[in-house]
Amino acid sequence: MVLIAGGGIGGLTLALTLHQIGVPCRVFEANTEMKPLGVGINLQPNAVRELFDLGFTERQLDCAGVPAKEWALVGLNGKDVYSEPRGTLAGYNWPQYAMHRGKFHMLLYDELCARAGADVVELGARVTRYTQAENEVTAHVTRADGSMEEIGGALLFGADGIHSTIRAQMHPNQPPIHWGGTVMWRGTVRAKPLRTGSSMVGLVPRFA
Repeated sequence: MVLIAGGGIGGLTLALTLHQIGVPCRVFEANTEMKPLGVGINLQPNAVRELFDLGFTERQLDCAGVPAKEWALVGLNGKDVYSEPRGTLAGYNWPQYAMHRGKFHMLLYDELCARAGADVVELGARVTRYTQAENEVTAHVTRADGSMEEIGGALLFGADGIHSTIRAQMHPNQPPIHWGGTVMWRGTVRAKPLRTGSSMVGLVPRFA
């Protein structure tokens, strides 16, 4: 049995891969409910290739995102600084997707539950630490109701986010994460399609 701490995109994709090759696993997710959180992420062709290998179809991915046709850097005056095709239009064998992060997350979750059973992901269960013996690792799981359980497995993967408890225990001398000072604001608006109708556009103030 393989244990996975964290039911985000990384943890669910790992679980789908393990199920595909016949390796049993369990995913422990701290949140008590899966919700479509987040806005936009970018899936490059090499990532989409892996999703196709996992059995996802373009129709499924189209429900969560849009195949990107172009990336363009544009000044505030509307003039092009640089542009190039993306995905299959750039010669790749796989498309590139501008993906809604929450919809993509739920697509992975629903697909894993359909393939491996809903009990493969335990919600409201946080892996707080682990202990290791010669041939087994034990995950110490704390549930939302306050109960605790020790669960053994052959491997434990820490997919529990940027503030990973597993990583912190594995590398106790690692310094805390350093914030570089950049703030990125994200949002969505309804607007007429721009350029190709499926373009990723970056605005550059200094080319106004």
